[in-house]
Amino acid sequence: MIVRNRYRLGRVALSLFAILTGVAAGVLVGRQSILGQTISRLDEYSGQLLQRDEEISSEVLSTLAQANAARTTPCSEVDIALLRKLTFSARFLKDVGRVGANSILCSASVGELKPARLMANPDFTFPTGSLLYRNYPVNSAANERAEVIVRQSAEVVISPDTFAEFPQSPIQYFAGSIDRAKGVIHSREQGPFVVPPGILGTAKVARVQNTLYRARCSQQYSVCVVARIPVAAMWQTHRRLLRIYVATGALAGVSCAVALLLGSPKSRSQTSQLKRAIMLGKLSVAYQPIVELGNQHIVGVEALARWTDEDGESIRPETIVALAEAEGFVSEITRFVVSRALEELGPIFAIKSDFRVNINLAPSDLADPRLLLLLDEKLHEASISASHITFELTERATSERDVAVSAIRRLRERGHQVFIDDFGTGYSNLAYLNELNVNGIKINRSFIATIGTDSVTASIVPQILAVARALGLSVVVQGIERAEQASYFAEENPNMLGQGWYFGLPISARTLMYLCAEKSE
Repeated sequence: MIVRNRYRLGRVALSLFAILTGVAAGVLVGRQSILGQTISRLDEYSGQLLQRDEEISSEVLSTLAQANAARTTPCSEVDIALLRKLTFSARFLKDVGRVGANSILCSASVGELKPARLMANPDFTFPTGSLLYRNYPVNSAANERAEVIVRQSAEVVISPDTFAEFPQSPIQYFAGSIDRAKGVIHSREQGPFVVPPGILGTAKVARVQNTLYRARCSQQYSVCVVARIPVAAMWQTHRRLLRIYVATGALAGVSCAVALLLGSPKSRSQTSQLKRAIMLGKLSVAYQPIVELGNQHIVGVEALARWTDEDGESIRPETIVALAEAEGFVSEITRFVVSRALEELGPIFAIKSDFRVNINLAPSDLADPRLLLLLDEKLHEASISASHITFELTERATSERDVAVSAIRRLRERGHQVFIDDFGTGYSNLAYLNELNVNGIKINRSFIATIGTDSVTASIVPQILAVARALGLSVVVQGIERAEQASYFAEENPNMLGQGWYFGLPISARTLMYLCAEKSE
């Protein structure tokens, strides 16, 4: 009996030791894996930040050079027209102006300043002699501030949202002009950032106290970027993954054989859940009304993917697309939206010959032959005209010019309309927009929010509308939330189209059919 009890105790002790060993191994492997992933992410992210900062620097220097090379009389009508042309052609600039006697004399957004605005002392002077003003009041908006750079007789205002798509919490970033003597980055968004000693000189991720840093500096311009993440935030962000490693280690400790047979527990990450949802048909489509501003009749909708994950959380459309793009299966979502929209909106198409559904295309969709095959099949099955379907491309999707131009041509030849979505925030300038040969543009909501104010973005809206008229483009105004916004654009052109919470939130196909029937009565 004593021997048997000792044997049992030995087995219990061995089992406990195996479990503890498995847990310890899970913690060790998990921490190393999470650290490796974070280092790779910091390295890639800092590279993307530096590329954007160099693009901004290149545009700033080019614009300043063009403005300073002009032989026009400062602040004359011809000169201000040049400044406006430079402003609208730029991707990252909100305004271009003239300076003299340490004062701003005029700018593209407000014309001539009377009296001229006296400028304070600069925050930093570049080796080239250019002056940097951080958080400086812009010319036409009392409450808006931005980064201003002055060189000789010209000044440029850098858009405050040049890095709008870059935040990746909990990673923090600092990007801007570098004062190497003081070890300070004059960040455009977070303010002056003191660079920890030694990190600018290393080409890898460095740990200083309880924070991981990855710094990169340009070889061409006086700019640097720093991406950083507190170690505690790294573990907090990946706590779920670490638990999975620990659980896997514990399972292996209990029974190596069972662990080998069953493998690691399946991850319930959002990406895995989304893949399962697509496979099982658990996504849905909601439709946000698009109205004609003159009479506010619904003339179309934008189709938006909807998904509730396995934890019961409703996931936003942009998050769905970001998850799918990261893993390379976003085209599956596009094909799903196309199929579902044609199925659900068929009755509306049958009674409203001019009704359109707008479907968003990701960059990878432009080179996906399966999309065109699916369109041919679904349109033929439902006897629906291609004119009922309008495709929306973000400006990012058109960055590869040859691919975008070719894809747009094919879609238009088939009878579809093509719009540039979120116009004014990305790559498209006047010449590029003309080359793309699209049917219309959707004005980004950030410009609409300033209607009725003195903001710089508000002053750009008439220029965008003028360009649309000159190129014969249709316009959809996104993000309309107030009556005065709708009235502003309706007065400009009653046939202009609008979209936003003021006209309605995304709704189901059944509710849409009810609204369309109600409006037509």
